[in-house]
Parts: sequence; C-alpha cells; structure tokens
Amino acid sequence: MIPGLSERLTSGRLGVLRLHYSAAEEKRPGTPAGDAWLGDCPGYPGGITSPRWRKEMEIDWGAMGGTRLFPDWEQWLALQRIVIEPFTPSGYRLYASYDHGWRNPAAFHVHGVSGDGGIVTLWEFYESNVPVQQISRIILGERVRLSDGRSFDGNPFAGQQTFIIADPSMWAEDVPMTDEPNKSTAELFRRAGVYMTKGERGGDTMVAEWLHGHYWRDPAQPLYRICNTCPKLIWEVGRLRHKEFSAKVGQHRDQPEQFVSKDDHAWDGLKMFLQRFPPKPSAAKSTAPANTFHWWKQLAKKPAGEVMPTYRRQGVA
Repeated sequence: MIPGLSERLTSGRLGVLRLHYSAAEEKRPGTPAGDAWLGDCPGYPGGITSPRWRKEMEIDWGAMGGTRLFPDWEQWLALQRIVIEPFTPSGYRLYASYDHGWRNPAAFHVHGVSGDGGIVTLWEFYESNVPVQQISRIILGERVRLSDGRSFDGNPFAGQQTFIIADPSMWAEDVPMTDEPNKSTAELFRRAGVYMTKGERGGDTMVAEWLHGHYWRDPAQPLYRICNTCPKLIWEVGRLRHKEFSAKVGQHRDQPEQFVSKDDHAWDGLKMFLQRFPPKPSAAKSTAPANTFHWWKQLAKKPAGEVMPTYRRQGVA
C-alpha cells in the first residue's frame, strides 16, 4: 500500500480512493524533505495547525467548524506516548464511565488510576442502536451478538471497577422519551445488574485546562494515557473544537468558551471521570522571606541545647 493512499467502499458499493499529500515522498512528514516542505506553507496563515490547512490538505472536512482544542494532536500521537499498547493494569484501581445514547453512540470506558496518580483509559465500547439490556451484558463481560449481525466483545475488566460514573440525566424522572437519556435508563441498567453513580455535567473548559496544563503539559511524558483499544476516544479528542462566531460577529463579541457539541460522547464520559480525580498541586511551598515573623518562628524550632542565632552585627570602630 502506498503511504497516503487509502481506499473504501461507500454504502452504495462504490469504490473511493483518497490521495493524501504524504503519498509524495518529498512531502512525507518525518523525512528531511517533507519536514522542510511542511515548515514552509505560503497561503496558510497559522501554518499546518490552521483550520484551512486541516480542511484542504489533511482532508478534514469539519476543520472550519471551529478552532481545535488540541491543534498538535497528530504530532502528539506520533510520539507514541499518549496512546499506548494495552497492558495488564497491575496495581491500578479501576473505574468506568458511561455516556448513554441510542441514535447517538453509547460510550463505555474503563479507566485505571495508579498509586502515583497516573491515569490510563484501558478499554471502550462505543456504538449506536444497541439496547440497554445488551449494553448491560457487555459491561458485565459477556460477548454479545445482535440480530443485525453486529457482535461485541465483553468488558475484560468486568466486576473490577470501583464504580461506574454516568450522565446524571439518566436518573431524571421528568424527561420524556426522546433520543436523549430518559427516566427509565438508569433503572433498566439496575435491573440488569449494572449499578452506576451520578456524574457531573459540564466542565469542558476546566477539564481541557487540566489536560493542557497538567496531564499533557509534556506530551513526551504524559500523566494521562489512552490504550489503542479505545480508537473512538482517541478520534473524538482529536476532533474537539471551540465554537466560533463568524468573522463579522467576532468583531463585536468575544469568542464563546463552549465546545462544538458533536462527536463528543466518549469525551463526555471522560470528563465525568476526570472531575472525580482533579490534579493535585505539586509545587513545593515557597520558603518564608527572611526577617519575617514566620521566618523567625522557623528558626525558633531548634533542638534542645542549640543556641538560636541572633544575627547581630558588631559595629566597626
């Protein structure tokens, strides 16, 4: 297969070939010539992270829909540090998150937290049009085959999660039957033997700041990682975008803080989980300035028998 060339069949059984610029050896990222070409992008303000570049050159048709939350996502993935191979999480305490959907995908993820605070997402189920009863069986570790021919592996960590955190609207008693979570969803899961706890809604900006400033502050040494058994979560995180006003409206109003509410089902579950484990401040407390009350108080805590210095200076005759 030629790098940069992909093929697929449409629902109408038509063959489609897609040719990416990386098919040309002199433009292939990771090579001296390719990196030099990528570094010089006339006509694209903002370079290779700009939305126009993403749409026209990376064949990302939704790129103009808003500024990406992680504009360097592809470069981060190339480091092979944030996304890792699956492993046996010995010494990790396991948790899970669930965001419900019917027409939209339902997203279930298993997460692990190590003793030193490292976090990893280990496994996912992500699919639409799957009944609650069948999702419950998958969560409980059973392999499920639906009448339409689709089949899904069971959760390999069934019974090991400390809790499953879920969208609080699943417990609402006044939400009518729609394609959104409804009043019977949490009860149906409970009857099937899956017990969940209410998460918190919102928090997009706060969790995004945690990822930027703490968990992925150094992408080469991330504190939060995702196993490649979670392709939909990886895909969603790379597509997260801020809502943006048009250029005309933006002249008179600040850009909104909200994210584009599309392809964010795995993200919603991750948010609810991370809000239970906020980053802990790691900076050491600064020492008290000299000649302050606290400074003298620290000096006074000398072992018995030691003389506390006076710091007097003798005058010069």
